[in-house]
Amino acid sequence: MSHLNNLKSAFKILSKRLHDYEDRPQQFKMAKEVFACLKDKQRLIVEAGTGVGKSFAYLIPVILSGKKTIVSTASIALQEQLAKKDLVFLQNTLPQKFSFAILKGKNNYLCLKREREFVPLLSGEYRSFTKWVQETKTGDKDEIPFIPDFWSRLCGDSDDCNVNQCPFYNDCFYYRHYKSLYKKDILVINHHVLMLDVLSGFNFLPFHNQLIIDEAHQIENVISSVFGNVLTHSRLLWLLYRLKGLKIAVDHIFEPVENFFKIPPYPPFSKGGSVNSQKIDMLSKTVSHVPNAVIEDLKNLKSQLALDKVIHRLEGQRESADDDQIEDRITTTINYINSLEGVIDDFIEQADKDKVYYIAGNKKGIELKSNLVEVQTHFNGLCGGYESVIMTSATLTAGGNFGFIKERLGATDFKEMDVGSPFDYKRQAQLYLDKELPPPNRENNASFQRKSLEVIEGLIAASKGRALVLFTSYNHLRYAAENINITYPSKSQGNMPPSRLIQWFKKTDNAVLLATATFWQGIDIKGEKLSLVIIVKMPFGSPGDPVYDERCRRLGERWFSDLALPSAILMLKQGFGRLIRSTDDYGVIAILDSRLVSSSYGRTIVSSLPEMDIVHDVDDIKIFFDCIPQSAFTEDKQDDIVSFGHCDNTGKSDNISKIVALGESEDPSVIPQLIDYTKSKNGNDRRLAASALGKLSRFKPQICEAVESLESLLKDEKPQVRQYALKAISKIGTIDQNKIKSIMENLYEKEYNVSLVRRLIRRAKK
Repeated sequence: MSHLNNLKSAFKILSKRLHDYEDRPQQFKMAKEVFACLKDKQRLIVEAGTGVGKSFAYLIPVILSGKKTIVSTASIALQEQLAKKDLVFLQNTLPQKFSFAILKGKNNYLCLKREREFVPLLSGEYRSFTKWVQETKTGDKDEIPFIPDFWSRLCGDSDDCNVNQCPFYNDCFYYRHYKSLYKKDILVINHHVLMLDVLSGFNFLPFHNQLIIDEAHQIENVISSVFGNVLTHSRLLWLLYRLKGLKIAVDHIFEPVENFFKIPPYPPFSKGGSVNSQKIDMLSKTVSHVPNAVIEDLKNLKSQLALDKVIHRLEGQRESADDDQIEDRITTTINYINSLEGVIDDFIEQADKDKVYYIAGNKKGIELKSNLVEVQTHFNGLCGGYESVIMTSATLTAGGNFGFIKERLGATDFKEMDVGSPFDYKRQAQLYLDKELPPPNRENNASFQRKSLEVIEGLIAASKGRALVLFTSYNHLRYAAENINITYPSKSQGNMPPSRLIQWFKKTDNAVLLATATFWQGIDIKGEKLSLVIIVKMPFGSPGDPVYDERCRRLGERWFSDLALPSAILMLKQGFGRLIRSTDDYGVIAILDSRLVSSSYGRTIVSSLPEMDIVHDVDDIKIFFDCIPQSAFTEDKQDDIVSFGHCDNTGKSDNISKIVALGESEDPSVIPQLIDYTKSKNGNDRRLAASALGKLSRFKPQICEAVESLESLLKDEKPQVRQYALKAISKIGTIDQNKIKSIMENLYEKEYNVSLVRRLIRRAKK
C-alpha cells in the first residue's frame, strides 16, 4: 500500500506543478502496473495510445523504484526529449533524489585522434568547425549548427578505437562521458546502443537492473540491422586514406574501389550489358540477392587490396615505431582491417542462413548489406540481462491483441496491458473511407494515382488546407507534388530538411505537406494547424524489400495474416496518431485505399483504430469541419464544448439536445420529432435520436411509429448509428430477423454490431 501511496503522491505533485496538467486515468493506470512489475521483477508489454503521457507513466515508477534503469527509445531526438525535458522536470519536481545521463553512439562524438590526423580542404565550413573543436566541452555533434561533410572521418568509430591504450584516452570526449555513467541512476540510450550492448555480451553499458523499451514497435528492425553487416564505399575509402598516411602504397587501389561501388553494368542495374537510362531510378532500389557478378568483383577487389600483406607491413612498422600516436594508429588500423576482412568474407560466402544478403543503391552508388531475418533469440538474450523489462509504444496491438509483436520478438512471460487513449475520438475525429477509387494494385497504378489526386484535392478543399498527405512510395509522392491543383500553400518531402518542413508547416496558415516514410511517425503538431491526415494507401510492406520478402517466404501461406496485415496495421496506427494530439484537437483521418471497404480483412484494419464515425462522402467532411465549435481553437475555451449534435443539416445550431433531454425524461410527445431526426444528414443527430427512441420503448403504441425509421437506420453508413438503432429495436421488441441479418452479411461491419445481432437472434429463438 505504501508503494501505491508514493505513486499517488507523485502524481498529485505533478498535477500542481505541471503547466496545463490534465488528469488522465490511463496514465495513472499504466504507471501503477509498471510500478508493480518493477517491484515484482516482472515483464510487461503495454500499449499507451496517443495522449496518455507514457513517458511520465514509466519514468515516475522508475524513479520511485530506486533501482538503476536503462531507458531505451527509438532516436536521438527522443533521447533528448526524455533527458532534457521530462527527466529535468521530474528532478526539479519530485522529492526523490536521482541522477540521469544520456549516451549516444560513438559516431556522435568527435574523436581527437582522428581530428588530429585529418587533412582538410581549407574552407569556411572547416574554419567554423575548428572554432567549435576549440570551444566544445562535450564533443557532441548536436552542438554544431551544421553537420560537416567530413564528419564521418572525424567521429568516433569502434573499429578504429584502442580504448584506454589510445594516447588521447584521458581527454576523449566519449570515454570521459562514458566513465561518468556508472554513477547514474537512469541512463537514456537509443535502441542501436542497446543492441550493441547485447552484441558485446553485455560488456558495453554499465550495469543496470531494469530496462524500459519505449517505441518498442521499432525494436525488431533495429535488432535485424545491428546483427547484420554493411559494406560501403566510405568504409574502404577511409582505410585507403589511413594507409596512405602510414606510407603504405595504395594509390593504385583507389580506382578499383571507385569502380566497384559505381552502379555496375550488369542486372538488375542495367540491361544489355551496359548502364542504361534507368540508372538514376535504380539508385533508389534494392534487390533481394547479390548478383554473382558482384560477388566475383568483390573477390577481385579483395585480392587487389591484399589485406594480409598490408597487415604484415603494418606489424613491421609497429615494432619499430617510437611514437605512441603512430603505434596506436597502426594498432587500430590492423583491427579495422581484420573487421573489414570479416565483412568482405561474409558477403562473398553468404554462409549465415539466419541472414538475408542484398545489394542496395544510393545516390553515390551501391552498397552491400545483410540483415537478420528472425530476431527472437537475440531479443530473449536482451531480456535475460535485466531483472525487469517494460515494453511500451502507442502502436503494439494489431487486430485488438499483442499476438503479432510477441510472435515477432519471441516475447515470453510478458504481462499485457492496453490502456487506450484519453482522447474522445467519437467527438473529436471522423474517419473518411473511400469506396469508389480503384484498388491501388499494380494493374491500376496509373488510374489510382490520377483519381486519388482528385479526391485529395477535394478533401483539402473541405479542410481548407491544414493537411498532411502520407504516401507509401516516392513515385506517387512525386506525381502528386507535380500535378496537385490546390489554392493553399504546399510543400513536399525533399523540398527542405524534415525539421525545417515541420517548422514551415507550423508557421504557415492553411498549409499542405506531402510526405512519405519519415513523416509517418514522430510528428507532433497540436491544434488546428493539422486538421486532416490523408493516408493514400495502406502501408503494406513493399515487394522488393529483401528482409520483408525473406520473412514472407519463410512464413509460407501465412505470410499475409501473420506478417503483411498486422505490420501494415501498426504503421497505419502510427500515421493515424499524427492527427489528434490533445483533448482540444479536432480533425479527419482519410484513407483512400478502397480495400478497407471491399476486402475481407478491411474490418480487422478498421477495428484496430479508435472508434469514431465513418463517412464515405466529402460533403460529410465539410459538415464535420463546419460543426467544430468556434471555441475549440481559442484560448478562452468553454468548459462544456458544444456537441457536434448541435448542428443541423446546414451546420447551424438547433434544439435537438433539448428534444433528447425530454426523451430521457420519458416524455413521449417528442417521439415524432425524434423520428424526424433519424432522417437528419448529421450522423450524430441520427445517433442521438435512435438512442432517445430506445429510452421511450415502453410507450406503446406511440413508439411503434418509430420502428420503420429505426429499421432504415440499420443501413446507415455510421456503425454507431446502426448500433443504437439495433438497441432501440430490441427494446421495442419488434425484431425483423431478415433485416438485422443484413448487418452480419456486411464484411465491413464493426464487431460490436455483429455480436449484438447474434445476441438478438439467439434471444428471438428462445
